[in-house]
Amino acid sequence: MNRITNFSKSIELRKKSHALIPGGAHTYSKGDDQFPYLAPSFITHAKGCHIWDPDGNEFIDYGMGLRSVILGHAYDEVDNAVIEQIRKGTNYTRPSLLEMELAEKMKEIIPCAEMSKFAKNGSTVTTAAVKLARAYTGRDYVICCKEHPFLSYDDWFIGTTPCYSGIPETIRNLTLTFNYNNIESLQKLFDEYHNKVACVIFEPVSLEEPRDNFLQKVKELCSKNGAIFILDEMVTGFRYGLGGAQKHYNIIPDMATFGKSMANGYSLAALCGKKDIMEIGGIYSKHDRVFLVSTTHGAENQVLTAGLKTMEIIGRDKVTEKNLESTDKLRNGFNELITAHKLNDYLNVI
Repeated sequence: MNRITNFSKSIELRKKSHALIPGGAHTYSKGDDQFPYLAPSFITHAKGCHIWDPDGNEFIDYGMGLRSVILGHAYDEVDNAVIEQIRKGTNYTRPSLLEMELAEKMKEIIPCAEMSKFAKNGSTVTTAAVKLARAYTGRDYVICCKEHPFLSYDDWFIGTTPCYSGIPETIRNLTLTFNYNNIESLQKLFDEYHNKVACVIFEPVSLEEPRDNFLQKVKELCSKNGAIFILDEMVTGFRYGLGGAQKHYNIIPDMATFGKSMANGYSLAALCGKKDIMEIGGIYSKHDRVFLVSTTHGAENQVLTAGLKTMEIIGRDKVTEKNLESTDKLRNGFNELITAHKLNDYLNVI
C-alpha cells in the first residue's frame, strides 16, 4: 500500500457534493463531520477490506460499510448469487418464494423469530417494532437507552437527541431514557410511568458488556410491568453468530430488529418477534389491525438472495470465530504499540 499524499480530487468533490446534497452524503454516518478532514470524501471501488478514493489512494476499510459488510466488499459468492437472481426478476407483483424461505431461515436461527417482516433499513423496522408494541399494549410511552447513539431516524427516537428540530414537543415527551447496566434507572421510570410504558428498546451490548444479569433483569421488569421487551440487534446480529446476541447471552426478547451485516452490504433489515405480537400486523388477527411495514422495494428478490447466501456462508465458514480471532490480533497489536510508545495513560484498546 502506497503512502497517501494527494487528496486534491477529494477536496474538490467535497465542495460539489455539499452544493448538491444536504450534508454532502445520504447517510449521516458517512458525512464529513464524522471523519477527519483528510479522510477521502468519496470511495470509487472496493474489494475485500480494501477501498480506493478518486485520487487513487488505497485504504483499509475498518468501518466496512458502516458495519454492514461482514464477509468483505464485492464478495464473489454472494454477488454471483445476486446476479443469478437478478436475471430471474428483481421485484414481482405478488410475494416471491424467497420471502417465505428467508422468514423460515430466521425462525430457524434467531430464538425470538417466530415471525419476520423485511424492509430496507434499520429505522423502518425499529419504528415498526415500536408501533406494534404501542398497538399491542394500548400504551404510548417508549423507553430507550441513553448511551446507545442511534435507533432510528424517526421522531420517537430523534426527539431524544440534540437534533430534535422539527419534532413536536408532545412527541418528544413520549420517549424516556435510562442508563445501560443500571437497572435502578429503568425501575424508576416504570414506577413513575406506571402502566403507561409500551416497550423498552435498546442494543443488547454496545461499548460495555451487560453485567450482573442486566439483560435478564430488564426482561423481568418488562414482563412484570406489561411492557414489550425489544432488542435492537442491528449491529450485534450475525456478528455474534447466526443467533445474534440474544443467543449468545441466552435472552429471548419479545421482538428484535436486524440489518447491517445480514446481507453483506445489500439493503436488508428485519423485524422478528413472537407470533402473538407480530400477527397483529397481519390480515387474520382479531386485534385492531396495525399497518406494519409496506414498502415497494422492501423484499426485493436479489436482496433476499444476498441475505440467504450470507447466512449460509457465516454458518459454513465459521465467520464469527474467524472475525473474533482477527479482533484479538488487532487489539493485542494496538496495545503492544501503545505500551512500546509509553501511551498507556492516554490510550487503551478493549
